[in-house]
Amino acid sequence: MLCAALLLGSCMDMDDTTPPVNTIVQLVKPSNFVNMTDLSGMTITLQSSIETITVTTDAQGKANLTELAPNTYDITMSATISHQQYEQYTGETVGGNQDFVLSGTLNQLVINQNGTISLPLSAFMLQTIIIGKVYPSTSMDPEVGSSSKFTIGKYIELYNNSDKETDAGGLYIGLLESEMGNGYNYKVYPYDQAYTPGILHMKQVFRIPTNMPEKTKMAPGATLLLVNSAFDYSDRNIFESDLSGADYEAKDLSITNPVPNNADVPALELIHTAYKTSQSTIYNMNLMEGGPTSLVIFSTDEDVSQWKTVRPYGAPTLDRFYMEVPTDCVIDGVDILKHRNNIEAGANINEKRLFGDIDAGFCSVNATNGSAGERLVRKTQSVTADGRKILKDTNNSANDFECSTTISPRNYLEP
Repeated sequence: MLCAALLLGSCMDMDDTTPPVNTIVQLVKPSNFVNMTDLSGMTITLQSSIETITVTTDAQGKANLTELAPNTYDITMSATISHQQYEQYTGETVGGNQDFVLSGTLNQLVINQNGTISLPLSAFMLQTIIIGKVYPSTSMDPEVGSSSKFTIGKYIELYNNSDKETDAGGLYIGLLESEMGNGYNYKVYPYDQAYTPGILHMKQVFRIPTNMPEKTKMAPGATLLLVNSAFDYSDRNIFESDLSGADYEAKDLSITNPVPNNADVPALELIHTAYKTSQSTIYNMNLMEGGPTSLVIFSTDEDVSQWKTVRPYGAPTLDRFYMEVPTDCVIDGVDILKHRNNIEAGANINEKRLFGDIDAGFCSVNATNGSAGERLVRKTQSVTADGRKILKDTNNSANDFECSTTISPRNYLEP
């Protein structure tokens, strides 16, 4: 994608004598956009550790950047198009009235010489139910001691981002494996290729029950709160929340030291967990503080309990199995990566799990150890006349999410 003068990398160390460069970013439209001839007015954003730069494209989809400071950049472009525009550009007929997003991302790109960068674009339909908030973090527990972590307040929140009532009953929540290195390069036994095309590997899969439509039918702008422990923890410290009104709870059936559960809150269905051994089983949503916590929501009419499970590559006897989930049933996904040893080093991109057509970017909490009570909250794009918030959905969590210690369940910031 890059000319010979540009190199991919994760960091750079340049002194003050490094001269600025002239760079062209060239958008590459999706292959099926055969009737799209004008790419003008698209906004491209370059984000480095010290600045954010925006530039717009001409009719050919080119954006010129002159006197650009050499650095490592994340480059993104995202634009919403109507379903009529999608049909016009592709010549295809699509049902419904859902808008589409046209987007592209290049992460951790080193730019240090003149040249041209190709930014491939992809298009996807905006989803109705999306991941609105994830709290994978811990916080310090003053009841135990300053060095102890309060770990049971973690949760996931779904959001109906459409203007129609939608039933979340039967949706699956999948937590991807978090132990085997780069999501694009890790190997799952017995495979020996760089990655398995079209397949994600889940350490846990939960299902939202279908027997309570009064709870799962989500009005426009409604939320569904999924927790590990449905009690009020807001008096624990300033970071924790009142989760007693949660919609569903991942029940802990452990015999020793189980997480407390609320009998008045219905259970999420645990379909699969990789951590089921003769000694112990993890029943809770295994959200990793600090990351990586990669998760998806997906839908299928198949019996997922019959889907294939595999051991980690090189460990044919390990008592741990990951469920293979095809990417074509995924509705939404978020990659939450872990920072390196310090925040200045940035997130560890080698831990990215999701392919770009699910999450073109990634997000992360700020605390390296994930113990600062931080949650990832989807940004608000706009507010309708009747007060309903439309959350940002560009298929890139780097654009769509922000880190917060104050946003409580079911609440979102103003645009």
